[in-house]
Amino acid sequence: METLSASTTLGELVTARPGRSRVFESFGLDYCCKGQQSLEEACAAAGQDLSQVLEKLAAFDAQADGEKEPDYAAMSLSELAEHLVRTHHAYLKEEMPELAKLIDKVFRVHGRKFPWLEKVRQVSFAMFMELDAHLQKEEMVLFPMVQQLEQATSTPSFHCGSIDAPIRVMLMEHDSAGEALAQLRELTSGYTVPPDGCNSFRAMMDRLQTMEYDLHRHIHKENSLLFPKVLELADKMGC
Repeated sequence: METLSASTTLGELVTARPGRSRVFESFGLDYCCKGQQSLEEACAAAGQDLSQVLEKLAAFDAQADGEKEPDYAAMSLSELAEHLVRTHHAYLKEEMPELAKLIDKVFRVHGRKFPWLEKVRQVSFAMFMELDAHLQKEEMVLFPMVQQLEQATSTPSFHCGSIDAPIRVMLMEHDSAGEALAQLRELTSGYTVPPDGCNSFRAMMDRLQTMEYDLHRHIHKENSLLFPKVLELADKMGC
């Protein structure tokens, strides 16, 4: 494994060893939407001690837990797109409707005592709606274009002109999802359950936090792996 460096970007660090994402999650470092930041820059922006983060990363690397995950960087473009649909897309499609019901239930029962639950409901429901449309656009438009590009033997022709147009849209929507997740974390005080919170309250917080982690991994794989490779190939093929 490479030597840890403060000048390496968060995206590169997680690409090399995916399990490092949990270290970054614990320090509140955004390795998905802001994966282009160096570790030093990210720590400064988040007010975290660089030496402590490096120490935690080194401890994680010593355990070598991250080696159990597939090498996403070695996947072909089509393989990576298929992985995203099969894992992260499938998870969101199943989880979002059920989590929406749970959030609504907790809001109706506890909203009067905890007024911030109304904002949690608004932010999460808006995020779910945007993500639902986002997944459809990737599966129906972008990912078929990715497959076409990878299989092409000559410069392909796309209905939207170039493949960077839909990628720009996906990146903007990733930023929007990242902002919504940050809002939810702030509103819930880091997904903290009130002392008198019921089991539904606990389940809601746990599932929101699980979704946050999955979305961070999901966005990282697209922003730091898939999209740069697609744009590089498109540039080589002159499209």
